[in-house]
Amino acid sequence: MHVSGFIENIFILVPLGLILLVGCSRLPAYSQPRVEISNASRATQGISYRELTIADFHAPELPKDLVSYGQHLNAHTSVAIRTRPVAKYLFSYQDSDGSQLRCGHAENLGFEAVMLPEKSWWSPTLATDKEAYVLQHEQVHFALMEVAARQLNRRAAKERDQLTACAADVEAVTKRLSAILDRWMAESQKETLKQHGEFDEATSRLYALKVQQWWYDRAMKELLDLVEWQ
Repeated sequence: MHVSGFIENIFILVPLGLILLVGCSRLPAYSQPRVEISNASRATQGISYRELTIADFHAPELPKDLVSYGQHLNAHTSVAIRTRPVAKYLFSYQDSDGSQLRCGHAENLGFEAVMLPEKSWWSPTLATDKEAYVLQHEQVHFALMEVAARQLNRRAAKERDQLTACAADVEAVTKRLSAILDRWMAESQKETLKQHGEFDEATSRLYALKVQQWWYDRAMKELLDLVEWQ
């Protein structure tokens, strides 16, 4: 007998603020990338990876903790990695030494990067001649998250045997399987935050057109190299 249960969406959420300052040695705290991992509602809407436009930024204002810095910020983007809606746990019953165990494994496990329009803000006072630079900046952040998602897909395929657990009941099995996914996401989080931080340090302190283009080209190449894990 088999039963199944959906895998709750697990997010790595990165709110990203773009500040463009000349002569600042380090990014101010309010403009540094932040990462949150949380269980998110399956109803949460997001844009799967694609080219962004200014129209994708729907937030009418910055988050409350950033409102006072609005004059310094040109955009604030929330991008995330989440488990795909088709992912689920498949459970079966197995006899072991006279007792019945519940065993489960992750089925159709996949990850995807999404941009969250309702949490993403675009400065209404941004000069038109700066729009292309800022938009490309947010695109690179989105691409870096998609790279991370595809790397997780590759890992899920290669380490599929690890996504199996047995215990006395379904709840315990789910807990063990969720712990494995949480560990994967935490490891991805660490590398993801490092990448976003390095990118912002290189491009958010001034209009570094050539440097940002290098990051964009690098991200596009990584996406192409990981296209089979899309």
